[in-house]
Amino acid sequence: MVSYDIDDMRVQDFIASLHRHDDDLDDLRKYAIDNDVPIIRDETRDFLNFVLKIEKPRKILELGTAIAYSTLVIYKALDGDLDKIVTVENYEPRIIDAKKNIDKFFDKGKVELIEKDITEYLDNIDEKDTYDFIFLDAAKAQYIVWLPILKKLMRKGSVLLADNIFKDGEVLESRYAIIKRDRTIHKRMREFLHEITSDTELDTTILNIGDGISVSIKK
Repeated sequence: MVSYDIDDMRVQDFIASLHRHDDDLDDLRKYAIDNDVPIIRDETRDFLNFVLKIEKPRKILELGTAIAYSTLVIYKALDGDLDKIVTVENYEPRIIDAKKNIDKFFDKGKVELIEKDITEYLDNIDEKDTYDFIFLDAAKAQYIVWLPILKKLMRKGSVLLADNIFKDGEVLESRYAIIKRDRTIHKRMREFLHEITSDTELDTTILNIGDGISVSIKK
């Protein structure tokens, strides 16, 4: 029997070659790459699509809209069969693009774009207003800060999916191997991961997909 060493990059490239393309998403992805807009990685997109098709959430909160690429992934995964996606962004150039894309790709009333700083928005949110699914893809150092509020917005069975938890692999390293300006993010992300994996109110798994994903379900 022949034994083969499996190279992670080859595996990722092979899986990517099997991806089912969507013209709208492909166009937005190209725009993001051409304009240096950070969006979710392809493998993250595929996983998000898969989870959403299983969970079928009706009300979704997205923190970090950018140009509404991941918003469109969510919308298409559910075939538009949802009550509302509430998505939050405060960077004006991206808000302009997000508005254009929301007008172009979404049925009216399905997406509510909140033009605010996420911390400001969460500090003033009605905690009785729960969500079935929360997608977290914004300032990494704030994940641990936002977590207590996000938990209050989750009912039993709600899902919290956080992206970029490895921060390009930096979170895996010793803090002394990280340049000083990034050590706060390193520390806070590790605190976030410790908190969600030890919290008795959550069932959490950490996945080596894209730049790292955590998936938490409220018990």
